[in-house]
Amino acid sequence: MSSDTDSAPARVRVDLSHTAPAMTHWNTIDELREQHRFFWAEEAQGYWVLTRYEDIREAFQTPEVFCNHSIVPTDPDPAYRFLPSFADPPIHMAYRRPMNPWFSPGAVAKLEPRLRELARAEVERVLADGHCDYMAAFGDRFPVAGFLASMGLPQDDADFFVSLVHRMDTSANPGAVEQMMAAWGELGAYWADMLADRRQHPLDPTVDFMTMMSQSKLDDAPMPDEDIVDIMVTLTLGSLDTLKSQLGWQQWHLATHPDDLARIVADPSLIPNAVEEFLRAYPIVSMARKVTRDVDFHGCPMKKDDMVLLTIQAATRDPRQFPDPEQVQIDRSPNRHIAFGASEHRCLGSHLARCELQLAIEEWVRLIPEFHVDSDEPLLARGGQVALLRLPLAWPVAAGT
Repeated sequence: MSSDTDSAPARVRVDLSHTAPAMTHWNTIDELREQHRFFWAEEAQGYWVLTRYEDIREAFQTPEVFCNHSIVPTDPDPAYRFLPSFADPPIHMAYRRPMNPWFSPGAVAKLEPRLRELARAEVERVLADGHCDYMAAFGDRFPVAGFLASMGLPQDDADFFVSLVHRMDTSANPGAVEQMMAAWGELGAYWADMLADRRQHPLDPTVDFMTMMSQSKLDDAPMPDEDIVDIMVTLTLGSLDTLKSQLGWQQWHLATHPDDLARIVADPSLIPNAVEEFLRAYPIVSMARKVTRDVDFHGCPMKKDDMVLLTIQAATRDPRQFPDPEQVQIDRSPNRHIAFGASEHRCLGSHLARCELQLAIEEWVRLIPEFHVDSDEPLLARGGQVALLRLPLAWPVAAGT
């Protein structure tokens, strides 16, 4: 981690949490990456920002220096917990161990037929209309349906989870913190009640996730109830809003790039590679770490307890790693993006997310092979977790549909 530059660290005042036309946030991040290998962001208490692929990957893989005590750059000492995200090695893997088989490629493959049914049902629901706001009509509903299916739960509570997604999203009203916290409390209470029920009335732990968790151990002791509830809240937040955001960008790309849409319709075998490229080109989240000791990280003079933003949104569009990164190439290979992270904290549900993203395209284009953005106004996206606020689409409706 020795210094390889003599330049003084830049201090930058930048706010990427605002609402702006689609692609604005990534264009700004691209400019910052090319101007600064790292910089000090003058926001909140201040924090470092790494922008290059190799530096970010190295930081992810050095947990003894970049720890997970907080993953939010503006909140170095959070009063809340995201488990297992806030756990460092070796306890982190102890938390994940009982869950890993549930989200393995083999488990996801067994779930795929049910996920396909759910995706097809959401497309069929809007097919005859000839138009929809994709973010509400599909983006709200399919991630919830897929999440409940992955947990072994019925769809009875789908409306509750859709409501939670809306109430925990403050992008339309940044001052609605009380609303968000109330929804967060409801979510925790929901899982706490279910955990208590499963302890009294266990179901088959091979098909019911909460029963499995209620019987899991943390090393050699039963996993504490509060830890299980924290894990369930983290899984819920990571499974719903983030998937909705990623779905929106891949659908926006196809709606605005008819040549790519035509290629996928003609050859659906391109879809898995296309999803990887959409993850690379439209990365929606970044993660922070907290520095455990003073360190000179490639010329960046970090101090103990500094927060560091590992800008995945810059890394996956870094021209040092990806030729012509601003060009979306749906058959790009190789594609070593790190949209899901780059360490043992890599997204637990990445295999499930990939499956859902692929099925969303497959089932949509099977029934609606032609569609376009139905708006004369620029589409707007929020910052932070970069997400479209709405995505109005239209398509021709066949006679008799």
